[in-house]
Amino acid sequence: MDKQGVIMSGVRVSKKDLAQIFGVDPAIIDTWVSKGLPCVRKPRPKNGLPPDDRDWVFDTAEAIEWRVSAVRMG
Repeated sequence: MDKQGVIMSGVRVSKKDLAQIFGVDPAIIDTWVSKGLPCVRKPRPKNGLPPDDRDWVFDTAEAIEWRVSAVRMG
């Protein structure tokens, strides 16, 4: 069966892991989020402390699809 055009389920990863997958600095992921990179869960401050980057959760398939479409759009 041809799966072209079908989005497969991805793996849920942290911001650090997603940055490693794309070969970029985690700060780039922040920039991409501001441009529309979808995330499964955003971190929330805990007890007044800044959120931990590990609290970010991304789906790799969604992130890759977003990145490919962002590159195509220019």
